[in-house]
Amino acid sequence: MRASQFIVEGPQENANVVEMFRKFLPLAMEVLEVDSLPKMRFAPDLNTGDQPSFGMYSPDDNMLAVALANRHPVDILRTVAHELVHFKQNMNGELNPNSGETGSPHENQAHEIAGVIMRHFNKRYPEYLKSKPL
Repeated sequence: MRASQFIVEGPQENANVVEMFRKFLPLAMEVLEVDSLPKMRFAPDLNTGDQPSFGMYSPDDNMLAVALANRHPVDILRTVAHELVHFKQNMNGELNPNSGETGSPHENQAHEIAGVIMRHFNKRYPEYLKSKPL
């Protein structure tokens, strides 16, 4: 999937975001050592049930969903990075019904690797830290 193929629900308020994704996704794919991406859905908010969240990955339909409203673009990228780690975990056959639990090894690994991806991205493209929230 290319950045221009994202499914976006609601107004696209910052054209810079597409450019950021075009730079971000290849870097994330390199760090994660993947050659494909899941389907992605972006919406103002997500209905994630009992556990409020800005993002989620569904292994059942290989879909990553991320909330956009009132968020800094770099924070959105971090959420995408976190959910891409879950995508990679799923590709490796590592996920189980408890993988999304707070403090689980899979959840902690997603936080850790997303942080590494964002450190690389922010070092390479520090100008995006000055972006305005969507």
